[in-house]
Amino acid sequence: MKTRILIIFNAILLFSCNKTVNNPIQHFEKSQKQRLTHSRVIDLEEFDILRPGQVIRKDDSYMVWDLKNEKMFHLVNFDSKKVIKGIKIGNGPGEIISPSSLQLKDGRFLICDTDREKISRIDISSDTTLTLKEVEDINFDTRLFVINYQGSHIIATGLFDDAWFASLKGNGEIISKVDFPSFEETSNTTGMELSMLYISTHIVNKPDNKKVVAATQDLGVISFFNYINGSILEEYKQIKYYGPKFILLERGGIAWSKDGPIGFCDLDCDDDYVYALYSGRTFTEHGMESHHCENLLVYDWDGNPVKHYILDTPLFSMKFDNEKNTIYGIGYNPEGVFVEYQLDNLKVKGNTM
Repeated sequence: MKTRILIIFNAILLFSCNKTVNNPIQHFEKSQKQRLTHSRVIDLEEFDILRPGQVIRKDDSYMVWDLKNEKMFHLVNFDSKKVIKGIKIGNGPGEIISPSSLQLKDGRFLICDTDREKISRIDISSDTTLTLKEVEDINFDTRLFVINYQGSHIIATGLFDDAWFASLKGNGEIISKVDFPSFEETSNTTGMELSMLYISTHIVNKPDNKKVVAATQDLGVISFFNYINGSILEEYKQIKYYGPKFILLERGGIAWSKDGPIGFCDLDCDDDYVYALYSGRTFTEHGMESHHCENLLVYDWDGNPVKHYILDTPLFSMKFDNEKNTIYGIGYNPEGVFVEYQLDNLKVKGNTM
């Protein structure tokens, strides 16, 4: 009788340890949870910013990417109300066709034009005007999409056909590739179709450049990598919550299901933690607000859940400010607003899967 009870107990224990975690919220259900009230909110219409999409702080000012305004970029000091703006969509000199991957690197704002296959610097040309200066060609064999600039190398998603994303030299030579996460839903897809499914992936580096974390926007995957010698990507943990919901089109391409939950809409990190902005919403239920996220999930660099913040104003995009220990980003309430949240000191770690 005792032997039988022991067998049943072990079977229950084994089942519990292998229980599938189907979404990030479930993964964080035993970790600390805190509702967070914003510490600052600023109406961006006051600065003629019509549809903000991304914001990055530099010193006392913030670069805001306006997705609707004729002049796309606004460098704003919210205290002094000073605004420097410029750069238009177009084919002319100093204009940009398909902007992607705004990033602050070595004190400079960089932006990629995926159509022209160039990386450019956003310069301040006067007290009121921003201009664009081309700094690097990325005319590679593969069309890149999301780019993370790292010294003389870049980490990027693109139409690789045989890789989720890759580390490349400045001349386009691929140094290291990362395989696509595997799901039953994608078992009959081609490499190019997989590239399109995974192309909207957020990628950030740990400040010491020894690790990288990547998270998908259109499905539920977050993966952690060693970044060896600033070039080789070696995955050491992958968490697959759920796969993509889509249909394949007759003439190629994919169409996303309106019932598929949106995944991670932004990502940032510091030396100790990874900050992931998670949606879980569907287009069917939330329409255009499906990418507005009320969940800020904090992982450690081993991929363990640490804390779940619930934001009072959902964010569309997000950055972590190490100096202030805040996160800030873009929200809509109902028009575009800059929102900042003060975080506490994270000391208690969550439970692993």
